[in-house]
Amino acid sequence: MAQEDEVVAWLETDRAKRILVSGLCTFGRVPGNTVILNTPKASRRHAMIHEQDGEFWVVDLGSTNGVQVNGQRLTHPVRLQTGDLIKMPENSFKFQSAAKSWAAQEPRRAPPLKELNRRTVADVSMVKCWILLADIQGFTTLSQKVPPQELAPLVGKWLAHCQEIIHGQRGVLTKFLGDGFLAYWTDRDDVTALIAAACEHFQALQKSAALPFRIILHHGLVSFGGHSPDASHTMIGQELNFAFRLEKVASRMDLSWILSEVAAKRLEGRLPIVSCGAQKVPDFGDKRLCYTLANGQK
Repeated sequence: MAQEDEVVAWLETDRAKRILVSGLCTFGRVPGNTVILNTPKASRRHAMIHEQDGEFWVVDLGSTNGVQVNGQRLTHPVRLQTGDLIKMPENSFKFQSAAKSWAAQEPRRAPPLKELNRRTVADVSMVKCWILLADIQGFTTLSQKVPPQELAPLVGKWLAHCQEIIHGQRGVLTKFLGDGFLAYWTDRDDVTALIAAACEHFQALQKSAALPFRIILHHGLVSFGGHSPDASHTMIGQELNFAFRLEKVASRMDLSWILSEVAAKRLEGRLPIVSCGAQKVPDFGDKRLCYTLANGQK
């Protein structure tokens, strides 16, 4: 069946050239990008297309002259659909995708798992990891008040800075979520120090960024599907669901940081952690102890 197949995607240029999109595809003026934009109107790091769970999301990385999809300037990451027209300075690309069995393409890596219940047990592994969620606070209201040409570079630069922090501390930014993202670190000997350092960088960014954002941090056992090294695999599990529900608690309490009890205990002594008391976490029964950072309260 088509839904069992890996999705293959490509870009068609206005010169009939085909560019395969796999994992992470970056666009920019300088060497090192997947696609070089040979125009002074393009930024050094202009945009990227990120593959996640068999979907492809386009992200403006804070470029000066922007990215358009079907004539609309991006103000946040957008999921691409077959036939979408992507425009960057002096360059146009039509996005195309199909099931691998329907497209004449060279073999690629093992497929990401979009429906884990359809796969064998061998495809799934349980891993202890740190889960970090980030989202822009009040983004819906912000997008209604700020013109797209002003909002787009603000969001793009914020995402680019966040990506640098995650990668700089050896984490994986696995999924964009419209006005935020999901990242993780697998549990290993030195990871707590990396998490603490990432938190300090995010605190500094909160002070300097033009956009207010919150961070949710949890530690637990997560199911991973797929074997690709480029974050296109799937994460599922109760601990991941719990992290997403913690975001609702942070929103309700107007906190820019929220940590689960297990995350707070592991970071004790490394960061200025403050108790928020026992809080009702939607869909998780009894109240749970939650924590924030000393300057994560308003």
